[in-house]
Amino acid sequence: MANHRLLNIKHGFNYRDVGGYPTYDGRITKWHRVVRAGNLAHLDLNEQRYLKEYGVVCDVDLRSEGEVNRNPDRVPHGVKYYFNPIHGNKRPPKITDLKVRFSNDPTLSHRHMMLMYRHMIDSHHSRHYYRRLFKFFLKFGKKGAVLLHCSQGKDRTGMGVAMLLLTLGVDIKTVKQDYLISEKEMVPYVKLKQDKYRKYNVNDNFMDNVKSLYTVSSDYFDSAMDEVQKKYSTWYRFEHKYLRLNDRKIVKLRRLYLIDPR
Repeated sequence: MANHRLLNIKHGFNYRDVGGYPTYDGRITKWHRVVRAGNLAHLDLNEQRYLKEYGVVCDVDLRSEGEVNRNPDRVPHGVKYYFNPIHGNKRPPKITDLKVRFSNDPTLSHRHMMLMYRHMIDSHHSRHYYRRLFKFFLKFGKKGAVLLHCSQGKDRTGMGVAMLLLTLGVDIKTVKQDYLISEKEMVPYVKLKQDKYRKYNVNDNFMDNVKSLYTVSSDYFDSAMDEVQKKYSTWYRFEHKYLRLNDRKIVKLRRLYLIDPR
């Protein structure tokens, strides 16, 4: 199959390959080795076959138990599935509660998301499951593509991919640009959500908050990176302490996921 940043998936959002990014040592990330995505709950049979033919061998689901139960993955035949929840289980809020929270301050969700990104760095729970994610990268990197996803493929997935790319030696500006592709990719999803809530007679503040929840922002990414800097000082310390990767594992990751372009 040809190399494309965006995968040809119509019944899902934000399916992307992270190949082709240069690293500081002159190598590039391999294509068909890491796929990032939203959920797999609505894939048709052709799309399931497409992912299998693309090389996907492992589906790592970063959603909570409740999210998985409401929208279980349609896992392509022969692909191994792993439940790996970055956040604990929470009940989705009722529309009446959302109207109270979202109708007054249009920046509430934006600030909430910045806190959530810092929480992914601070939380023992998140740390445990991001460490486990890297075990899958190490285990399956030689066999084919690891697909990691959450509900929209932008926050939990976005941070997991950022951690991998930075560990592989991709510069932070490029990593952030990859993360921000989700802003454009999520526009149709944001519209779906806003259309859903419009029937409840919500105001503009509410709509601004919905957009902040279902898009990405430089502020969100920077919140996580600021927390990394604050708690670990350097990425080297982060990958060793937070991700619990030693030098040998980092060398192995780079061997699995990088290629010399010459």
